[in-house]
Amino acid sequence: MPEWKLAENLRELRNANQYPQQYVSEQIHLARQTYSLYENGKRIPDIKTVCCLAELYHVSVDALLFADLSASQIADAATNFPEEHVAFLSENSAIRLTGSDARMLMNYKTLPPDVQQEVREFVLFKKKRFAAKDSQ
Repeated sequence: MPEWKLAENLRELRNANQYPQQYVSEQIHLARQTYSLYENGKRIPDIKTVCCLAELYHVSVDALLFADLSASQIADAATNFPEEHVAFLSENSAIRLTGSDARMLMNYKTLPPDVQQEVREFVLFKKKRFAAKDSQ
């Protein structure tokens, strides 16, 4: 069985996003002290809370529980992608990314959620604009 990384990942993701514990605990509707116990590994959240935390940080539940999400690991992954194509699997499909596309995606994942939302809106805007231009 893989080693649990939940406590370390919660602390790492919160710090990377520059969130205070109070903010995170409010987002998942818990007392700050309860959330602090999760970060310190003294208590394990229920599955509903784990899902809420994964959604807050835009990571999978699996990654939140077991992956090494430390800033150094993310930075290494973002800079060490080869320039040839890299396979990327989503829930229902697979696409191929170049190394620079993979680095861009890794950089996107380190942005705060509000900035990620702005990026998504911008991409949709550009996609619609391109489709309208292409149909002319």
